[in-house]
Amino acid sequence: MGVGGILLLASGLASETRPDLDIRAWLIVAWLAIVNTALAFALWNHTLRTLTAVESSVLNNTMLVQIALLAWIFLGEQLRPWQVAGIVLAVAGTLAVQLGPRRRAAGARSGGPGRVSSAGLDEPRSRAT
Repeated sequence: MGVGGILLLASGLASETRPDLDIRAWLIVAWLAIVNTALAFALWNHTLRTLTAVESSVLNNTMLVQIALLAWIFLGEQLRPWQVAGIVLAVAGTLAVQLGPRRRAAGARSGGPGRVSSAGLDEPRSRAT
């Protein structure tokens, strides 16, 4: 990410003139660089380490809902009834996946009793007698 940023900065400075930005604009650029990029990638990497692929993909698919709500809050954009219905449906689906019954027991994730079959369901370990 750093190398790409440096290459883009170099190509922009080579092909364009230096931007004439005031201190407020530079603060906005810094905010975008720190919060919207670095912090977002740090959180993304954390979720990849701690969540399953299904949980991570479901949460990532709520991004459009987050964008619509942020545009409504900060930009004063109006949400039409069908858009609100879509947001409610997306949130309900996310909650159903996140809070619904688990296909795999917690012990299987931590290496406890049972093993996970190819279908993702727990199978009891056979006991040697």
